[in-house]
Amino acid sequence: MLESILAAIAWTTLAIVVSQLVSIVIMAWLGLPPKKLIHEIEVVQNPAVGASFFIISLTASIFIGVYFSNGFTGFQDFGESAAWFVVGLAVAGAYMAVAFTIAHRVMGRENDESVYGYMRREIVEEQNAALAFFFGGISVSPFIAMVFQII
Repeated sequence: MLESILAAIAWTTLAIVVSQLVSIVIMAWLGLPPKKLIHEIEVVQNPAVGASFFIISLTASIFIGVYFSNGFTGFQDFGESAAWFVVGLAVAGAYMAVAFTIAHRVMGRENDESVYGYMRREIVEEQNAALAFFFGGISVSPFIAMVFQII
């Protein structure tokens, strides 16, 4: 079982990295290399840019997840299913936290804001839809990648 978990984590890592790279490359192809992408999301708060990033991340994650999965194999008992669910949730949550932390480091944080403080200010107080979509795009990949490793 440990070998299966490690393989799932490795394939999930690959799927996340590839799907995010695809998103960044396509956005650059559209004329928004990383620095301009950050400017459009953070300063301009362009929801179309955030939504595009989200859709590209979602689509790439599904494609890559299907490609790298072994297909549904079925579980023999409830315990094995529950274990995979818990491990998958933990791994995807950890990857999402890492992605949020990296994004927080490269975006326009103020006065040593925490990740939570930055997200709260930008999404709740400033109603930055572009950033909400962007964070959605980087958080959807780990969960979709892990789902396809679980099934």
